[in-house]
Amino acid sequence: MAANEDQEMELEALRSIYEGDECFKELGPTVFQYRVGDIGELKAFLIEISWPETYPETAPNISMNAFFNNQISQALKQDIIDKLQEQVEANLGTSMTYTLFEYAKDNKEELMEKHQPFSNTIVSARNLLLSYYAKESAVLHV
Repeated sequence: MAANEDQEMELEALRSIYEGDECFKELGPTVFQYRVGDIGELKAFLIEISWPETYPETAPNISMNAFFNNQISQALKQDIIDKLQEQVEANLGTSMTYTLFEYAKDNKEELMEKHQPFSNTIVSARNLLLSYYAKESAVLHV
């Protein structure tokens, strides 16, 4: 079967499986996103998978560069991609988009185990600065 035929079959399957699933988005006939976790959840993340012309004989492109992931460190994003790449290698030559999304869902806690949201760091730094300036201000007014 030609790569394009494989892609067409996988596209139909994905549309059928994820119909009505608000976590799934088809951005184009070869580009898909899946949100793992609920909006507002600290350990939620979004995976984007795009198919090169020769997919599934060649690996899909996996990205976590979506704005939704802006609270996740680059190192953790790379760790998640590396784990997904292991799944890609095990499934090369077969339709795997569903498999990758399901792997991410099933392993969300493990994948996000080291997650330290930036917002907490920013809030902590802000509070530290406010505390510092409050002390400086008190010294200046004495």
